[in-house]
Amino acid sequence: MKLRKELIARNFLSKWLLILILVLHGGMFAQTKNVIVQGTIVGQDGMPIPGVTVLVLGTSKGAVSDFDGNYSIETKVNSELAFSYVGFQKQVIKVTGPKLNVLMKEDISELDEVVVIGYGTQKKKEITGSVGQVKAEELENVITSDIGAALQGQIAGVSVTANSGEPGEGSAITIRGISSLTGSNSPLWVVDGVPQSGDPGLNPNEIETMDILKDAASASIYGTRAAGGVILVTTKRGKVGNTKVGLEVTNGLQIITRQTPLMNTNQQIFFDLNDPTRTTSAASSDRYSLLNDNDLRDFTENDFSTINRYNFDISGGSEDIKYSVVMGLFNQEGTVINSKLKRYNLRANVNLTKGKFTIDNGFGFTVDERERPNFNLLIFGQRALPYLDQVDGNTTSFTSENDDTGASSAYGQILEAITRDRQVGRDRFEASTNIKYQLNDHFQLTTLISGVIENEQEKQVQPPFALFDNNGNNLRTASDSFIYEGRSRNVLINWNGGINYDQQFNKHKINALAIINVEQDFFSSIGAVKRGLLFSDPYVNLSTATIGEELGSDVTLNFTGPSTVEPDYKTKRVGTVGRVLYDYDGKYQLSASARMDASNQFSKDNLYAFFPSASLGWTISDENFWKGFKKTVNNLKFRASYGTTGNDRFTPNSIYSPVAVGYNANFQSESGTDQENSGIIQQQFGNPDLKWEVTKQANFGIDVSFMKSMLVFTADYYTTKKEDLLTQVQINSSFGASVQADRDLTGSRFAVFNVGDMTNKGFEATLRYRPKVGNVRFNILGTFTTNKNVVTNLQSESGLQMFTTTPVFGDNLARAIGLQEGREAGSFLVFKTDGIFKDATELAAYNAKYGETRQLGDLKYVDSNNNGTLRDEGDRVYSGSGLADYEMGLNIQATYKNWFFLTNWFASVGNEVYNATRASAMKAGRHRDLIYQYIPGVNEDTDIPTFRSTSRASGDNNYNGSSDFFIEDGSFVRLRNVVVGYTLPKEVSDKLGLTRFNIYANAQNVLTITNYTGLDPEVGGNNIQFKGIDNGIIPTTASYNLGLRLNF
Repeated sequence: MKLRKELIARNFLSKWLLILILVLHGGMFAQTKNVIVQGTIVGQDGMPIPGVTVLVLGTSKGAVSDFDGNYSIETKVNSELAFSYVGFQKQVIKVTGPKLNVLMKEDISELDEVVVIGYGTQKKKEITGSVGQVKAEELENVITSDIGAALQGQIAGVSVTANSGEPGEGSAITIRGISSLTGSNSPLWVVDGVPQSGDPGLNPNEIETMDILKDAASASIYGTRAAGGVILVTTKRGKVGNTKVGLEVTNGLQIITRQTPLMNTNQQIFFDLNDPTRTTSAASSDRYSLLNDNDLRDFTENDFSTINRYNFDISGGSEDIKYSVVMGLFNQEGTVINSKLKRYNLRANVNLTKGKFTIDNGFGFTVDERERPNFNLLIFGQRALPYLDQVDGNTTSFTSENDDTGASSAYGQILEAITRDRQVGRDRFEASTNIKYQLNDHFQLTTLISGVIENEQEKQVQPPFALFDNNGNNLRTASDSFIYEGRSRNVLINWNGGINYDQQFNKHKINALAIINVEQDFFSSIGAVKRGLLFSDPYVNLSTATIGEELGSDVTLNFTGPSTVEPDYKTKRVGTVGRVLYDYDGKYQLSASARMDASNQFSKDNLYAFFPSASLGWTISDENFWKGFKKTVNNLKFRASYGTTGNDRFTPNSIYSPVAVGYNANFQSESGTDQENSGIIQQQFGNPDLKWEVTKQANFGIDVSFMKSMLVFTADYYTTKKEDLLTQVQINSSFGASVQADRDLTGSRFAVFNVGDMTNKGFEATLRYRPKVGNVRFNILGTFTTNKNVVTNLQSESGLQMFTTTPVFGDNLARAIGLQEGREAGSFLVFKTDGIFKDATELAAYNAKYGETRQLGDLKYVDSNNNGTLRDEGDRVYSGSGLADYEMGLNIQATYKNWFFLTNWFASVGNEVYNATRASAMKAGRHRDLIYQYIPGVNEDTDIPTFRSTSRASGDNNYNGSSDFFIEDGSFVRLRNVVVGYTLPKEVSDKLGLTRFNIYANAQNVLTITNYTGLDPEVGGNNIQFKGIDNGIIPTTASYNLGLRLNF
């Protein structure tokens, strides 16, 4: 009140003093009188608007409104203040006194919003390529450690699928289809101008915006690393104004929604005793107990597991220095035992401005503490028989489930999965300094240096336990127990320096840059294992272990546990970049760039690659002839672009053929006795003729806005050609490659080759509608994406190349995915079946023709190439792929006074899934569908093949082999997110000493509509050699959360 009286008095005296000065001096001093202008900025609903930028026109002086909408700035009387905020019309008001309240009017046009592009920014209306943007408020409502999950369905052309429901696992993100055959199809992540080696594991609360460069013309400025597109992340920065503090707490539960249907005890015993191929000893029969009806999943699954998120941020600053600090803790229990994630995030940004210098300093620190389950925990867990005693996790002595005499019995595998302790830690530190020096009004020098250091440590302990057969013999050996520890380090150093030019004259606007970029990537790892433990405590029994192995780049692979150890490498890239942006009168835009890259992944003959690009834009709605349509269609723009990018992401050092000394071989001497001699062996088949994999993409787009941008439509059509695809090819033994070579992690039986070409053609569209109905504001976003991938040229005599990986148990999925001309990369190429045999006459003719011994109820394989031989490579047929034909997203936001509502839907159509989880349960004789198997004269009206528990000469028991029997339609519609929130009225939060008090309820993945019979139809995989295979992957589960946000 006192301040108000003082302001009134000051205002009164100022008016009379001003009149006197004007009379005496002709108004000369009126232009130099300084005044502190204060006021409140509100919207049309009367609510204060925080974060409004207030600038004194013609100067660099500015301020920002606080959470109550208040601002204060010193300026001159009769100067002009510009008030701007995203989503509102810019207001320019002349200063006439110390009090100035401002009413901001909504402006739903996005054309003046700033979008981050490579090495710079542009307004949306100036963009000529294909760029999508996601803002902070669109990320904060997804409760996850995976930032990719928050992108699903938000940007057309960006495909996001969950790799696993395991805590800490990231999503598989692809932009405009498959970009690589060699490994990851992930885009390049760039955080505040710093390229990353992979997903940076950011806390969503750190992020201000995410800009996705989708077309090659936009991404080509990053050259060789941009083949999969680019995700540009801008983290939060401090703003001029008072210090602001934010706190968020979220707690929730995760619920398991689906399980593989298994037989209970009554069903299992009936099934076992009626299996004509099963032989059961008296000792085994004695242990059948109707009193037991156990399900091992009751022990291995962790239903109602907890999830917690805590965020804290503080920011503020002056015109000279601005700061922002964000801290977070994400704590998540897994929905299976032995799985957990605790992630700590810290990010700090400091911006300094002094004279012509601007210095941005930033650093981020992330620590992950993960407990990881054994890979096949779900697969092995569903094999346990229900009539045996339940496993409780504390017993160290068990009895095998039947007469197995090998340690690989089902229970041996189950118990290893349960008892193994696997701890993985990761710490990641990144730091960067970006210095800009303004030479004059048009030229600016810039340099950025950054470093990213990532350390990973893994420890596995497999304690000893006893597993007895029915004769009392222990099936386990000393070497089955072990301790493993591995460490790896990845260091990425990046530097770029250059000059920017910016000029505007008349109707011409030009921006140009020239940059040199140097990047080095170092990776090293080492590991060791000791076997033969006597006790369960790893520290007590370490000295008792009798077998030790060092695992480095020369690895002995009779231990299959480590994931940390890989061959050491060092890669280096050097690039020079040039770009010109031109705009005439806001109607015609031109962008042209070129990049020359060099990479030590290639030999000197193919060391360099050149990546040019160009794009055009025409804003028709700014033409004079469009004035009559402006009220209806306020923006209409056409875009076209063409660009090239490269790829050198394949196994490092693939151009070399290293040798090693010390391998022993037996030679017979002249006397006829064997002598062991040391020799030299080639460790790897190098290919010095490797060429760059090159992507060429054309893009045609249209942007249309209706009714003052209340309705906005964007669409793009693109065609992409990828030439000289790089992938590993297996070397035949005739070239000197032996099976023994498979023991090396270097993969010495394989070499990298340029194998062919493929295309991606697609259409993507985005529709945003933001109406206001009464007091309810809506923001409705719909996205649609379709992409068609085709392998157009494959350097293979048969036009088919199978991937040799076996991603899951036994031979059930051996060589199920491959390449075939005319089909999408990563297709399911499997043996075709035609139902089961139900007719004895047909069966006899079939066996006679093909020399088979199949029986009634068996699968009927098709001789697809009619050569008289079943299940040879020529019989493989296309059976779909894990790639979707269409993807759609629907996001609806609504606000009513202090209430907020959000819902996100996502749909994937046309993707197939290989249901290996079901196949495993069928093969083990545990799946409930086996109750309905074919039994002659008993159950013939069925499509379930007869279960055969004994092996045959063909090696097939109807549930082995890569056939189409287990391939299912994986299409689904999922309700990804539902949020309901409430913000206390301002007068209430003021009494609490807060600027905002917000509570919300969140539910994720609560509804999935699908015909898929497995655990989860959303099966990701950035590597196409595994995409679409459901091999016991921990499924995505539902979660229910409550949260609180406070601001001070």
